[in-house]
Amino acid sequence: MSAPTKGLLPVFLTVFIDLLGFGIVIPLLPIYAQDHGASQLSLGLLFASFSLMQLIFAPLWGRLSDRIGRKPVLVGGLIGTAGSYVLFGMADTMTMLFVSRALAGFFGANVATAQAWVADVTAPEDRAQGMGIIGAAFGLGFTFGPLIGGEMVGLGTGAPGFAAAGLSAVAAIVGMIRLHEPPRHRDDSSRAYGLRTISNGLRQPVIGTVLLLYFLGILAFSGFESMFIRFGLERFPETFGLTGAISDATHAQILAAAPIAGRYMFVIGLIAAVIQGGFIRRLVPRFGETRLIVAGPLFLGLSFALLAIAPNWALVIGACALMPFGFGLNNPALQGLLSRAVPADHQGAFLGLNQSLGSLARVVGPVIAGLLFQIGDAGTPFVAGAGILFAATLVAVVYHVKFASHFTRRGESA
Repeated sequence: MSAPTKGLLPVFLTVFIDLLGFGIVIPLLPIYAQDHGASQLSLGLLFASFSLMQLIFAPLWGRLSDRIGRKPVLVGGLIGTAGSYVLFGMADTMTMLFVSRALAGFFGANVATAQAWVADVTAPEDRAQGMGIIGAAFGLGFTFGPLIGGEMVGLGTGAPGFAAAGLSAVAAIVGMIRLHEPPRHRDDSSRAYGLRTISNGLRQPVIGTVLLLYFLGILAFSGFESMFIRFGLERFPETFGLTGAISDATHAQILAAAPIAGRYMFVIGLIAAVIQGGFIRRLVPRFGETRLIVAGPLFLGLSFALLAIAPNWALVIGACALMPFGFGLNNPALQGLLSRAVPADHQGAFLGLNQSLGSLARVVGPVIAGLLFQIGDAGTPFVAGAGILFAATLVAVVYHVKFASHFTRRGESA
């Protein structure tokens, strides 16, 4: 790690181990849901249940970390997450799957708290680089998690969930031992959510527009995340070892598709992790965050458009190879801009709000994608996602023109 980010190793390890467990579970949801006879809409709602709980509780956790400290909130969330994965491993009905995902969402406050931890220990000009380290941990978790989860299905349908629980418990132990409580700005007199400060912040375009762009990006990407494996199983079943569409597949064929799905998600995550953990440190000083938030949704939108029209699996792979470049550029730059624009004593609250908006997008995105899949065809959700992302690109262009100088005047990169 470079000098500005070398002190972030403990939080990197904590988030990576936790997200490794999270990544083990995510690509299995479409396969497990189909195995229980769920519709496309039910699958979207299963993804949304996790995010709905985060939407409700992320601001509370973020503000709580402003008051009592980052470390206890982070470690406590990891312990609760481990319990939710135990339930996932035991699930043999859709109801149990829904409950396990809802509990995981309730306890899943670690990312916003980890971002606030980074904001506490980095200088403003190094903030996007620090957020890139968290993004790399997130990306690596999604890189190796799906691969491990897919391969573990052969040990039993509950094995991935129990493995994820063990990893979350290990992350909690690492956090207890290695994480220190960083110095931070306190505002003990404010109300639990800091509603007045947040309301005032949202009325400022320099903050509100960043939150909007983050919401739009996650809205589109969550549709991809929830429907990509189902898209592949429907349109290109032979790639997953099936002789026909998944609706005609046997239980054994559905489970056999899991390792193949995990391997494709592994490649996507690997590229995103390299960009967020490595290239972002070079790109921010050279181009500035406001330019990167233009390039990010543009690349993502192009990848979605290619995916929707792909006549063969080779073009699907090409679209998926382009996608991490957009995701890897967009998220660290947006989070860096947000953390530098908000009051110092409300980092946790605003980053928690940002996570809540992301959670709202993950509630709405999979449901919309499931409905579009059901009333259209396998490519319809990605057509809609491309439209959202191209609209976000135009908003980002306006933001760059209006606010790039806002950050350069403060002696920071734009």
